[in-house]
Amino acid sequence: MNAQVSAHRPFDLPPAVDTLQGASRDAANAAVAGMDAAAIDTLRSDVQALPASERQGLLNELVTRLDAGNLTRLHDVFGQDAVASAVDMRAPADVREAYQATSGGTTPAASTAGPALPPMDIARIEAQQRQRAQDDFAAAGLDTGAISGPYQLSELARTHATEPAYLAELVRLADDADLLASVVAPLHGLYSRDAGGAYAFGGADGDAAREAMTHALGVAVERGVLSEGGIRHAAADNAGWADVAGRLGIDNVGRTQASNDAATTLESLGKDYDDAKKAVDKLDEELNTFLLRAGPLTPEQQADFIEAFRSAEGHAEVYAAEIEAGNALAQYVEQHRDALLDSAIRDPAVAQQVVDMLGRLADSGHGEMALELLSEIGAAPTSALGEAFAAHADTLQGELFERISSAAAVEIVGKHEGDLDAAIAELKALFEPFKDAHSLFKNLKGGVDSFVEGFRLLEQAGDGNFDALKKLADGFADASPFQRALSAAGVVIGAVKAAENGSDGNYLEAVQGFASAGESGLNLLAGATKHFADAGRLAQYGDDAARFAAFATRLAPALGVVASATSMVLNAQKAGEHHNVGFAIAAIGDAFSVMGSAVSAFPGGQAPGVLVNAIGTVISTLGGFIGDAIDKHQTREELRGYLEAAGVAPDVIEQMLFAGEKAHEVAADLGLDAKEFQALIAAHPEIAESPGHLAAFADLATAAGIPSDQVQDFADALARSNPNFAWDLFGIQSALPTSPSGREAMLRDYLEANYPQAFELAKAASPELFGDAAQQRESARADYERDGASPSFELALANNLIRNDDPAYRAEMIGLLARDGRLEMWVEHLAGYGGKWADAAASAIDDAVAAGVIDRATADSLKTTLG
Repeated sequence: MNAQVSAHRPFDLPPAVDTLQGASRDAANAAVAGMDAAAIDTLRSDVQALPASERQGLLNELVTRLDAGNLTRLHDVFGQDAVASAVDMRAPADVREAYQATSGGTTPAASTAGPALPPMDIARIEAQQRQRAQDDFAAAGLDTGAISGPYQLSELARTHATEPAYLAELVRLADDADLLASVVAPLHGLYSRDAGGAYAFGGADGDAAREAMTHALGVAVERGVLSEGGIRHAAADNAGWADVAGRLGIDNVGRTQASNDAATTLESLGKDYDDAKKAVDKLDEELNTFLLRAGPLTPEQQADFIEAFRSAEGHAEVYAAEIEAGNALAQYVEQHRDALLDSAIRDPAVAQQVVDMLGRLADSGHGEMALELLSEIGAAPTSALGEAFAAHADTLQGELFERISSAAAVEIVGKHEGDLDAAIAELKALFEPFKDAHSLFKNLKGGVDSFVEGFRLLEQAGDGNFDALKKLADGFADASPFQRALSAAGVVIGAVKAAENGSDGNYLEAVQGFASAGESGLNLLAGATKHFADAGRLAQYGDDAARFAAFATRLAPALGVVASATSMVLNAQKAGEHHNVGFAIAAIGDAFSVMGSAVSAFPGGQAPGVLVNAIGTVISTLGGFIGDAIDKHQTREELRGYLEAAGVAPDVIEQMLFAGEKAHEVAADLGLDAKEFQALIAAHPEIAESPGHLAAFADLATAAGIPSDQVQDFADALARSNPNFAWDLFGIQSALPTSPSGREAMLRDYLEANYPQAFELAKAASPELFGDAAQQRESARADYERDGASPSFELALANNLIRNDDPAYRAEMIGLLARDGRLEMWVEHLAGYGGKWADAAASAIDDAVAAGVIDRATADSLKTTLG
């Protein structure tokens, strides 16, 4: 079980078989219809030469596509019994009925049909029948739960046995009122038996009641009120429904040893995978917390840090166990595929387990297998297989469909080594069975409404036309299931293309439309992130360096693109009160460790910028969400060990341990990469004495306008004036104003008064922050913060302009009003006063034009308003 499960066949298919396999409905019918006797003989020989599982798989596929006449032509190829069995389980209802009629049989429902009626009268007569059923049901009080209800129901069914619309409506009403449960109840039901096997309600009356009720149930099946699949599943745990199924001629009813074995094995394998995944999730959360607390690391140091963590005592076994559990599940499914689906037809518990299994396959790197199974289940909703999963339609056509599509897209892109044309062609073949599933295209409010249009957009995304992604994102919250699944594949394809041609900015712009869909849009992007990360973890399994290197170079940059997109939407939504962001946080957490490992696979550590930048983005995002996931008493020494393994200098390690995750924020604010940040605290360890010391230094550097390439020189200059500058800056924090502008102004004043060399460096780097004009701008910001929120702010600010006619002051005040979108409103208000207020405003507007704050056209328009 150490090898990855492969869905590829180890042999070449014969030409005729190859033509039929994967063919569309029209192509398959044309191919079979066009075969002469010699071609049929050749096909029979080729089919018989296939392994039994492949032979059955081909037949199962064909019965979902061929019409009844062509299915009978396959009797000589597969055998009549095999074809009939496959048709019964997998063919759509109309094909199944036509086939049975062609083969000399009749369907159970057909035998219960009422008498033929003149076409012109059907609608009117059936409406009358339905109304009578409703009236009779109410008059008899059949919704009261009376013990006589089942018998009363059968009497109505017997009286109206020749009125099919009446019978179907009667059964619907009984089902809605839970009366059908009483009809088949083990005690006091029409089909109840005593210990000896005899009917509890015996004699001619009992037989007549059961016959009438069975007839009504058969009509309900024919008219779609009930389904054969629903009766099969009900019969698994109810002898009464089993009796009904037998009377209606519904086969494949009741649990078997095979279905019991399937249920037991799936439950065991599913639990093994869930437990293994839970253990890995816990380790990954610890790893991400350690990485955040470690502070800024170079890409090479991150890779070594992650490797040290993953290979630590007990960790490697946990990561391997998850991969092995996922592979064991996939291997079992591949070997017992038909048996599992046949068991799902009989047993609702197995059907539920199969649905759960599809999600586990998608999450364990086997999305392609999951999509193949889902397409087989969804290809013919009215087949026995389709009906077995009818109760799970919302799940199978909802988030799970998206999840599987995303996982399959990642797996297929990886298999084709980044060849997007080949990957899209394979995805199209896998989606082909869904083309005629009308429920996937329902409830449209704009967006993609056809199979052809959807794949045209996917192809455009693969060509780098990200307007196609915008189209997929259009109205995503209300999109059809098909559009949502195509969107899941689209964000994967688009991310690969964006990483390939360096258009990640265009990609991020294109996927912003998904953000408007709220939690569902966020989860779509997070799903793609997770599945790329899953592919990376699978590639790491088994210490196959070449395989992981292939992932790193082909897919890791795409992981960076989509992880950045997920972080962008997550940050936009984190303030929302009703959004569950847990899945997205876990997804980018998975991405963090995989991307960190991937950088070491690039020659000379020259990882693409999109990957390195994404790591920084994800670190910043995770820092706002991840709490303490590890025991604080063990954190320090264990973290020290990982930093040592990462090759971080001993003196830097000590200060990184003091600074904690605040170091990431400060490095980002100062524009320092990991190497530059480590060099800074190596030269001036007191800066990282605590998170507060770091913040104090960063605040001063920011207020002084120090560019990133001069931060080290700035610290050196501070130290020349005062070797204990970090403690000095830390000590004045409580005396600083609370307003941002006032705080920065006071820090600049403090710099000028106490650190002359650093002040001269800052003044040369950012002269606009110092001098008389800068002080005037600071005064304007302070006055705006004080008076801008007052009820009469218009006059208050105008009075400030009257008192201070400095051009820098006035231009800054106009700029602040424009920034907040209040400039036009302020001008309109002052126009009503005129005089000195209007004159001061007009002069200030001219000063703003001279300073480049607003343009001349805007100024002229505003001055016209002032009069």
